[in-house]
Amino acid sequence: MWRLFTDRGQQVWKYLRGKEGQSQVAEQLPVYDAAKNPNAGDKVYRQLQALPNFKELSPSELSSLTSKAQRELGLATDDESTKTLQQLLKGFNYYQSLQMEDGHWPGDYGGPMFLMPGVLITLYVTGVELEEEQKREIIRYLWNHQSPDGGWGLHIEEPCTMFGTVLTYISLRLLGVPASEPRLTEARKFIHACGGAMACPSWGKFWLSVLGVYEWEGVNSLFPELWLFPEFLPVHPWRWWCHCRMVYLPMAYCYGQRVTGRLTPLVLALRKELYLVPYESINFAAHRDTINKAELYTPPTATLKVLNFITNSYEKIHSTFFRKKACDFLLEYIHAEDSQTKYVDIGPVNKFINMLSVWHACGPDSKQFKAHVARVNDYLWLSEDGMKCQGYNGSQLWDTSFALQAYVESGLAPYFEPAMRRGYHYLEISQVLEDVEDRVKFYRHISKGGWPFSTRDHGWPISDCTAEGLKATLTLHDAVVTDKKDQIIDAQRCFDAVNVLLSFQNADGGWATYENTRGPAWLEMINPAEVFGGIMIDYSYVECTSASMQALIAFRKDHRFPAHRRAEVDRSIARGVEFIKAKQRPDGSWYGSWAVCFTYAAWFGVDGLIAAGESPNSPTIQKACEFLLSKQREDGGWGESYKACVTKQYVAKEESQVVNTAWAALALMKAEYYKIDRKPIERAIRLLLARQMHNGDWEQEGISGVFNGNCMITYINYRNIFPLWAIGRWLQINKKTNE
Repeated sequence: MWRLFTDRGQQVWKYLRGKEGQSQVAEQLPVYDAAKNPNAGDKVYRQLQALPNFKELSPSELSSLTSKAQRELGLATDDESTKTLQQLLKGFNYYQSLQMEDGHWPGDYGGPMFLMPGVLITLYVTGVELEEEQKREIIRYLWNHQSPDGGWGLHIEEPCTMFGTVLTYISLRLLGVPASEPRLTEARKFIHACGGAMACPSWGKFWLSVLGVYEWEGVNSLFPELWLFPEFLPVHPWRWWCHCRMVYLPMAYCYGQRVTGRLTPLVLALRKELYLVPYESINFAAHRDTINKAELYTPPTATLKVLNFITNSYEKIHSTFFRKKACDFLLEYIHAEDSQTKYVDIGPVNKFINMLSVWHACGPDSKQFKAHVARVNDYLWLSEDGMKCQGYNGSQLWDTSFALQAYVESGLAPYFEPAMRRGYHYLEISQVLEDVEDRVKFYRHISKGGWPFSTRDHGWPISDCTAEGLKATLTLHDAVVTDKKDQIIDAQRCFDAVNVLLSFQNADGGWATYENTRGPAWLEMINPAEVFGGIMIDYSYVECTSASMQALIAFRKDHRFPAHRRAEVDRSIARGVEFIKAKQRPDGSWYGSWAVCFTYAAWFGVDGLIAAGESPNSPTIQKACEFLLSKQREDGGWGESYKACVTKQYVAKEESQVVNTAWAALALMKAEYYKIDRKPIERAIRLLLARQMHNGDWEQEGISGVFNGNCMITYINYRNIFPLWAIGRWLQINKKTNE
């Protein structure tokens, strides 16, 4: 009896109860088989949403719509082209049924296994209870992703790690699973074989200390006083990447206040279960740097070790005056972040540490803490593998912007006008319309005119989300929302988006994510998070640069607008081109920092350069094509393993993936490789069509997203958006060829 309720993009799963409050008989949940694929297919949402909304096109309706599109759009009418068009129509018809009334496409954005433990530890310490049905589904999720060797990984496709295993073990115990449960016994064996819970990475040690099953002296100093240092210093946290800054902000507060939950019988039991020796005999300070070597992605540098020695020594003699002053500022900053994001916060890690900090400082009855509790469910998503914590409060704007562009480029958007208008409505209600209060004091970039990854409530604009939001807006103004009175996202709001994009460009010509690059690259030498890489500053990325360039180019071409900062736009695009070229590797590839991996970056790299006027015959484009073709498989597809993100080298998956195949095909088509040889693209399109199911959907395959180099994340809607986009682009290319 689960249902998804949405409000302006907010997504909340609720279990419906009977009239007297009793739990109803649950409906049959879709089957999940971890052995077949650790990635769930989002079947709960898709069945609930599609069943009442999906109307399969009858043979006569499909034939009529196909003939109409061929006639009105001038499409080819041979048998193969007709079949391709029909499958594309079926795919778009199915996908529109998954859209919510507010215009966005919801979907599973889970994958990391270290997120849910932070939720559960925070709720346990603060005394907040989940619904019994939520607990049941979370337990099911955690069991479903236990590795054969007894533990859990950093994410759902990774072998077990101490970070994942210790925290998930604790999670199951907090949810009421007894220590005698055989599967927990297996997990304990792994923990003990690695030396006990003290071998957890630093983020794990933080959560253990909060719960009271590890001592704070075993955590390297989080040095709250650093936030009081002069801002001109290159190490000041305002210079860090915002996700890093906003996580270590409440971490530093909790460390400075030594926030720890009550010593309950369960906590005392865990102290016995997680270690090989009596808890009281452990010298925790000696284990600050103890970590299971197998999961060291970014080993501590000599510089970090020296700084840790200094700050750990300072803890013995620290000034209570400066500690209080620092914690007071940290708390003020936490309150500002909460207010600016309607208590959603930038991501789940800082959301729940902020919540913990507010509970400690303001109490469980405070309005601030209650506001936090009200947004807990924004992060919980239900799939057939159970209930998980998402990596954000959703990917609403991101997925919706891509989907709308896929519909429009195919030429078929007018045949799905209601869905397009709903999508336009979501673009309108998710654009950020003002800068945050006290943005300079709290180190926020300008926001007005930008688009976030998810919702306006979340409110952190990102360069590529702003770019895709603007691109989707302009394409809909061309294709569907053509009447000026309906164009609620007017010229001024588009100008505001351009202003944000121009402000995001870095000195190197590239675009970072949420802000400009504020600090030197050597700050990575003091990265304290051993399991993540590239977290200390906001780097320029090929994907963000390409998206931002394409949006500025589309804006510059739009005849509806007067010239707005035209000279700056021109210079910005030119500098972006040089950045993308400089980032290309000698083999013609680009590394993808936000998805798996080289096929993703190739799509962005090629599309961005071609949009800027690069010739398909240029050495840069030809090298990119040669790289892609060298990775095409016998079946016509491409398939990349998540390990490519980790190793930064192309690593093939066991079989082709429709998402990787679509990205590669999109790049080859934009590069006009079909003028040289049509066969590679034809083979790719045939694979996409062959994998499509009867209803127009595709099966979920491997995990396709990544962040910080080492942690994978699910983008469930990619399996629909990008195959449809690639097939739609091919349809239009064949039309032009026939002309």
